[in-house]
Amino acid sequence: MYWIWIILFIAAELLLSAVQFLLRKKDIKTLWRVVIIIAKFILAAAFAGLVLAGPVFLRPVQPFLVALYVALLPDALADAIYSIAVRLKKSERKFVPYKIVSLVLGVLFCVYGTVNMQIITPRYHSYTSAKLTEEHRFIVAADMHVGSAQNLKTTLKAIEKMKAEKPDFILLCGDITDDYTSKEEMEATFKAFGELNIPVYYIYGNHEVVQHAQYIRGGLPYTSEELLLTITQNGISVLADEYVQIAPDLELLGREDIAADSQRKAVEALPNPNEDLFLLTADHQPVDFAANCKLGTDLQVSGHTHAGQLFPLKSLFALIGGKVEGDYREGEATMNVSSGVSGWRVPFRTESHCHFEVISLTPEK
Repeated sequence: MYWIWIILFIAAELLLSAVQFLLRKKDIKTLWRVVIIIAKFILAAAFAGLVLAGPVFLRPVQPFLVALYVALLPDALADAIYSIAVRLKKSERKFVPYKIVSLVLGVLFCVYGTVNMQIITPRYHSYTSAKLTEEHRFIVAADMHVGSAQNLKTTLKAIEKMKAEKPDFILLCGDITDDYTSKEEMEATFKAFGELNIPVYYIYGNHEVVQHAQYIRGGLPYTSEELLLTITQNGISVLADEYVQIAPDLELLGREDIAADSQRKAVEALPNPNEDLFLLTADHQPVDFAANCKLGTDLQVSGHTHAGQLFPLKSLFALIGGKVEGDYREGEATMNVSSGVSGWRVPFRTESHCHFEVISLTPEK
């Protein structure tokens, strides 16, 4: 994984340098220099967006698009820094010094994003409610994407960290695996969760059931039936638009993912059997919060967004009204959107860090 990523980064830097060398000009006026810098930034953001939200047919080139993003964004910053320095010193603009600054920033950016993807830490939240009669502590783990951007060793270490938090139960909130997870990685991950001797609940994400075989070398690694069998054989409870009572005062609703159009039930078909209990709703994508609130949801937990994963997507998604990370309110209900335990396709992350959520529920005094 890492050798391929390094090779892609070097290839992107070489391509960018070759294009810049051929197009270099010393007499570009300040206004046009500003336009070029802004264009680089926009192009880098576009490459990031095409990776995380682009069409499926781009899958074969997505890793290289991320590498181009990693080369372009620091280059835009280097261009701005060097342009200001040249302007202040009133000296001649030279290609080699500017490119050295660009490469140094690019390497630092690459190292930061790569290391950031491999560090997984707990993030703590506390909520109160008059419906609660006792305290509860549980973990939400979303978007682990096992084997996609982190190796199995990193995943297993994260599971040990979850165990150390001594939760009452663990909620796997979708995209634990994806279509780049090998069968061995999938089996080892759910085996590790099953061996914790802690109740574990699981909902599907949009990447969970393997698909798009034409883009996967060697074909699909396992079937949806094999995935479900592995999960249940390890004692993990699968919830697909189903309620389960966790405690005398706590009920959990696990939603089918919205990507499964034909299988996901409308809220009207999901009457709440225990309206007096605190209702915890797990829904992988944070897009149906208002609808879930009609069921009496007190707290919804979601993932899916990776908090943007690649700068500046978090701000761009939030700008268009997306619920990207953190707490959101709808009446008396709260939705917590996790930044996720991992990321998608490449071992690179420049937005919020990788987290699993440790949530405490306490009675309202």
